[in-house]
Parts: sequence; structure tokens; C-alpha cells
Amino acid sequence: MLYLPHTHRPTTDQGCQKGNVLVLFVISLLALITLASLALDGGHLLLNKGRLQNLVDAAALHAAKELDQGATKAQASAAAINLLQINLAHTDQQELSRAIAFDGDTSALLTIAYSVEADPFSAVTDPSIDAQFVKVSLKKITLDNFLAHVFSFNKRVSATALAGPSTAIKNCFTKVVPMMVCGTPNTKNFGLDENRLYMMKLGSHTSLPVGPGNFQLLALGGSSSADVILKGLAGAPNQIDTCFNATVNYTTASGNKVNAVATGLNTRLGLWERNIRGEELTYHRDENICQGEIITIADIEVDGVINEDALAAAYEHKAYQAAWYIEDNEISGCTVPTMGLSNPPPNEENFSFADHATHRRRIMPLVVGECNSSGQVNFLGVRCFFLTQKVEHKGLTSYVIGEFIDDCPGGGNPSLAPVDTPGPYKMVLYHVPGSTDS
Repeated sequence: MLYLPHTHRPTTDQGCQKGNVLVLFVISLLALITLASLALDGGHLLLNKGRLQNLVDAAALHAAKELDQGATKAQASAAAINLLQINLAHTDQQELSRAIAFDGDTSALLTIAYSVEADPFSAVTDPSIDAQFVKVSLKKITLDNFLAHVFSFNKRVSATALAGPSTAIKNCFTKVVPMMVCGTPNTKNFGLDENRLYMMKLGSHTSLPVGPGNFQLLALGGSSSADVILKGLAGAPNQIDTCFNATVNYTTASGNKVNAVATGLNTRLGLWERNIRGEELTYHRDENICQGEIITIADIEVDGVINEDALAAAYEHKAYQAAWYIEDNEISGCTVPTMGLSNPPPNEENFSFADHATHRRRIMPLVVGECNSSGQVNFLGVRCFFLTQKVEHKGLTSYVIGEFIDDCPGGGNPSLAPVDTPGPYKMVLYHVPGSTDS
């Protein structure tokens, strides 16, 4: 008997199973490609979103700073656009640079607006309105696609930044100078009127009476040496925040520090004298060092008040503000100190101290306290002071002339509530109301 081999043929069910596996493989492959596309394009999107946000943050802060230094809205916008173009010229910004097509100084994707308040932000166009908050927006910037176009997905990013002055810095400072001005508690501005010239210190041997505005020196960080006082008044930054509390008494520096006061403060007017000579690049002068007619002891009345003729000829803060965008030699009636300006550092051609100047160095945040003769003072608050003229070193002439103003730049911990209050402040970024981009 012969036995024939039995041949097994695939059943219909086995064929269907193989077909299902193929379909699942194709679906899985498409899913993996989709995930890879999302990962690649999503990462690329987030990277450029961060870069774009950094661009508008820098532009908004720069425009706000220009406004704070006296620029018009047009000048501030030009400064913001210029900074954008500089940053877009970097090699890692090539893709954004191609997408943000500037036609000269404008781009259809760029918007710069100004407002009197940060919240609500209400754009103003009237150049006569003092709007200190600036918003910079770049909208719908088209990015390159890797695999996203396969799924009909086009990448676009937007970014918005809002910048402006903070409220008054809290009672911890990084730029406070070691001077505590004597004020009066429970009075407006501690009895220190704004936009009025004060004789802040009479000479160490003077017997003339003084009112609010006389000052004592503070032993910041526990040191009251003449060198520490001098460098603090010249603008050496504090390494840590100096904090003040109304419930704590603070020690004043003892000893005769007339020379330290004069030498330190005079650097702000381009005078580097005595043991600080040669440190012009460490302690910058102000960009504007005009002094007007110098007030002398002969201009002081018996009650310590400066007479009206001397006041009229003095260089006041309002003139200083008006000259922010004018060169020194273009300011009429300007008396410029010359000591040191004719002695540039060796081996440096075409050196100009004006190139190493810092804006608003003549404006300082000063601590105000309730002074007494015990060497301990009670903290009252902080006021901003504009230095009008140089300080002499000896005798009856060693006093400080200046005026208290509404606010000034400072360093420390600002409040982020967008409410305009007097005192030192700094430029900060705000959250844009109603925006998910800032």
C-alpha cells in the first residue's frame, strides 16, 4: 500500500492574520513618523519661541531705558529696532532674521506701543503724553518645517514684552550711598521738599544753623573708615543688599570725613582727586557734568537758606533733564570741571572720558533718618538727590548743594505692581495683560 505525503495549504484565516500584521506595521510606522515629526518640529518651535521672546524682552527694556533717559517715543522705537537688528544679525538667529523682513527700520510683523500705565495697557500716540511703559510685539513669525508640512502643519511663533519703571525699591538696596539725610517724621517727603536746592552739609567748623537736609554718614557693613566712606560715595557697589527697618537704630560714622565726602562725590562730576586719582574708569563721571554758577558761602543767608540770586544762577535738575540728549559743549551757561580731563590714561589713543561716563551718576538714592546727637538714627525712608555742584574740601566751603527729586534709578528688590510711586526704581519686565506670549 502506498502512502502519499499530505500537503498543508494555508487556510483563509492564516492569510488574514498576515495581512493584519502588515496593516498594524504600516500604522505603527506612520505613528512613529508622526511622533518623530512632532518631536523634531516641536523642539524647533520651542527653541525659536524662546529666542524670539529674548529678542522682544531686550528690545522692550532698551526702549524703556531710552524713555527714562529723556528720549522721545520715536527715538525709543528707533533704539528698540536697532537693538533687534543687531541681535538678529547673530549667526544663531539666521532663521528668525529671514522671517522678520525689515524694510529699512520697519517690519510688518513688528509693533511698538506706549502706555501711561502697564495695566491696563492703553496705547497712546500723542507725543506730548508722558507714557513710560513700552510694549514690543512680533507676531506670526513663520518658521522652517522639517516634517510638519507632511501633516499640513505650518509653524508660527509670536512674542510680546512689556517693560517700564518699577515702583519704589523696597528697603533693601545695592546702590545706596553711606549718607543719611536728616528728615522730619510724619511729614510729607520727610520735610524735604522736591525741586528745591538744599545745603546738605556745612563745613566741619561752621556755626551756621541748618534745617532739614543736613546729613550724617552711615557705617554700612559695620565699617566707618574714611576709605570705605569715600568709595561708597564714589559709587562702589555694595556686595550684598543693605536693608533698613523702621524699628532698628543705625550707627553713624564718627570722625572728620570732610575730605572723603568731597573726594567721593566729586567723581560724579568728573573730578578724580587725591587718593582716588587715576581711577577714572572705576568711578565714572556723569555724562552731563555742567555746574552753572557755583554757590558759595557768601550766598548762604544767616538762617542757612540759599539766597534767590544764587538759586536763579544754579544748575538745577530741570536743566539737567532738558540736556539729556545734548552734548556738554552745546549746553549754554555750562561750567564744566576740567581737572583730570586733560590727563588721559597712557597708551590709549583718542581717549575721551565722555566715552566712559555713566548716565545719571549725579542722581543718588539717599537714606532719610531721624537724626540726633547720640550717634544712632531711626530710619524713615529713601529720597532721590541730584548733586548740583562740586564739594569743597575745607572749612566753611565743605558743604553739599543739591535738590531732592521725585524718583531715580536704583538697585535692589523692586515691587512689580505697576503703580507710580516716588523713590528709587529700576527697569523691569511686566506680564502683558491678557497675553499668553509674555
